[in-house]
Amino acid sequence: MSEYWKRYYAREEEFLDEFNMRVGAALKILGDDWRPDWQCDDGVRRNREYFLKSGELSQLVFDGASVYHDEDGFSSTQIVLKSSKRLVNVRVSRMGNEFIAEKIMDRPVDGGKDQ
Repeated sequence: MSEYWKRYYAREEEFLDEFNMRVGAALKILGDDWRPDWQCDDGVRRNREYFLKSGELSQLVFDGASVYHDEDGFSSTQIVLKSSKRLVNVRVSRMGNEFIAEKIMDRPVDGGKDQ
């Protein structure tokens, strides 16, 4: 079955509102590395960006998420998380009635600066 891109989320709060069950699967493999911010807003994003650029953001934060569908509807999402030192991509896929997460990428960011 082929899947196609359905939507991109740049705002964490919107993604969390619609895909909270998928986030649970991602958290199982990320542990305390990411703490979703259900109350995220533009002020929080500006604050994160400041600390990201200054190299002081050690906690992974939401950068964006793409949602994919297949002929049956939702098939997967890829969540991109970043800190001043790491870039992580987690894919959450539907397997029957369950959601399974896997880390697609977890790499250091060159020089500790945002790319």
